[in-house]
Amino acid sequence: MKILTFSYGLASANMYVLLFGSEALVIDPCCPWSETELEDIDVKAVFCTHGHFDHISAADDIYSRFKCPIYVSKEDQEMLPDPILNHGVDFGLNVSVSVPASVFPETEMNNRVLGLSDSEEFSLKVISTPGHTSGSSCFLFTLANGEKHMFTGDMLFMRSIGRTDLGGSYSDMTRSIELLKTLDDDIVCYPGHGPVTVLGAEKKSNPYF
Repeated sequence: MKILTFSYGLASANMYVLLFGSEALVIDPCCPWSETELEDIDVKAVFCTHGHFDHISAADDIYSRFKCPIYVSKEDQEMLPDPILNHGVDFGLNVSVSVPASVFPETEMNNRVLGLSDSEEFSLKVISTPGHTSGSSCFLFTLANGEKHMFTGDMLFMRSIGRTDLGGSYSDMTRSIELLKTLDDDIVCYPGHGPVTVLGAEKKSNPYF
């Protein structure tokens, strides 16, 4: 698995493209596909960590090219088509997703469930981590070689956490932090904004932990 990062938009949100040979998964579709300059790639699925405007703005664009499913938590599902609920209007933006988003088909998936024919073996666990929004989720990929990569959206940043005043809850965030504390230290974390970090380092140095 090769992980590419594309930072885009008003808030420099991170979109991640996970490459498995000629196939890919996209996490937090905020960057127009043409700006990735990726060719001869078939996107098999799109995953949204949450429903805020800056993480979903390119969902329609990617769907129009690949006709792939777009997944989000049930709690955030109604945010995608609604610029008020996804808070785009708060920043002067009319962001909406016209393609109906589906709820994650399973909480634990693998390359075959996702239709990745060119893929090495991996497992994907969808972890519910409400706080930033009621349906915020983290996606933990465990590769056959033991590597662990987790995409945390706006739940966890390097030495910080996401805000809770745009449809979130600080008490929920606190519980989600306690959940992350139980996960392995060697998990590499890819946040919705800013640089990559490692969960063990966040346990030691993040003031919210």
